[in-house]
Amino acid sequence: MKQLLLASTALTLGGQALAADLPARMPVKAPIAVVSHYSWTGCYLGGHIGAGWGRTDISEPTERFGQYFAPANSPIAVDTGAGVLGGAQVGCDYQFATNWVLGAAGDFSWADVKGQATDPFFTGKSGGPILLNAKTEWLATATARIGYAWERWLLYGKGGAAWTHDQYSVQNTVVWGNPIVNVCGFPVAVACNPTGSETRAGWTLGLGLEWAFADNWSAGLEFDHYGFGTRSVTLIAANAVPPASGPVNVKQQIEAVKFIINYRFGWLGSR
Repeated sequence: MKQLLLASTALTLGGQALAADLPARMPVKAPIAVVSHYSWTGCYLGGHIGAGWGRTDISEPTERFGQYFAPANSPIAVDTGAGVLGGAQVGCDYQFATNWVLGAAGDFSWADVKGQATDPFFTGKSGGPILLNAKTEWLATATARIGYAWERWLLYGKGGAAWTHDQYSVQNTVVWGNPIVNVCGFPVAVACNPTGSETRAGWTLGLGLEWAFADNWSAGLEFDHYGFGTRSVTLIAANAVPPASGPVNVKQQIEAVKFIINYRFGWLGSR
């Protein structure tokens, strides 16, 4: 029994001595968390749908044989009510200085933005009203934009060149033509309905907010203003004898609100 106690004591003392000789346990370093930042750098292709509205002022320059639908240079406002527009856009962005984004883009929108006004100055054939019509068929832009990003949100402004294709007409005039007045219809006189169309250039400014709801997808809302100044447009009355042409002055501006969605391709940046 005495020998058993001595052996146990020796084992205990030996274990303590061995434990004292072992090095202290090294601390375990926690893994470093990787923070992923969204980058707007890249190119994109997308579509949009929205509404457009505006105002077209149509006036008549001084005519050699008198005025046909308004006193000289007195504009008649044709307000175009909200109409549908939709199309596609393509562009590229570059994010720099942490939060700033610089980009360039182009878009094209088919449009059905139109309006009609009644002539307040003169009456037409058989005392009926003279009607003025304006319709925008498409819009296109080439713009630069600059924005401020915080992670997946981007607030931006844009500006650049714009183009539009429009149709105009004047209905129920008695006569038409410059410098020679023509009566419409033969052998029985009917109302003149001169028409014309043009593609015109102008400028645009816009403001938008975009949200990257997935790594390669973004959606947003954009407001655009288009200014096209004043241009002279020739309207032709095909039923005049012979066909008669005469100029009108057209001043135009358009506003549009668009919902946009883009598929974004990675380029130089990371998601």
